[in-house]
Amino acid sequence: MKLRLVRNAKRIDGIFSDLFFEDEAERMFECLEHSYQNDAGEFEPKIPNGTFTCVRGMHQLGHEGNLTPPFSTFEVTGVEGHSGLLFHRGNFNKDSAGCILVGQNIANVGGAEIITGTVQAFEAFLERLDGIDEFELEVS
Repeated sequence: MKLRLVRNAKRIDGIFSDLFFEDEAERMFECLEHSYQNDAGEFEPKIPNGTFTCVRGMHQLGHEGNLTPPFSTFEVTGVEGHSGLLFHRGNFNKDSAGCILVGQNIANVGGAEIITGTVQAFEAFLERLDGIDEFELEVS
């Protein structure tokens, strides 16, 4: 199985992408990654362009010293200098520490773009990958 993450915008409020399954032409999900400003003032994600293996496992998210209950998701492996880059739900740039947030649409809230429908989208993402333990992710 192969998925494609096609980035559309790199801004202060996040890196916005479309997620496609295999060779399907229609976008399945809207995604958001945290944006990090580089020395040139450009906004970049932790995951560079390339192909990575995503592996299913049980993971927890930590925020301000609190851990979420363990949940099943996929980790993007092979990203130099980084680990724990997961697919999960979340709406805002701040909800990701380099992970890929899965949603349905983009909305503007207080001048910042966010993704919406993340609970339903993440459930649909996992359902679509039911029985799959790993897949290749092509990022561009």
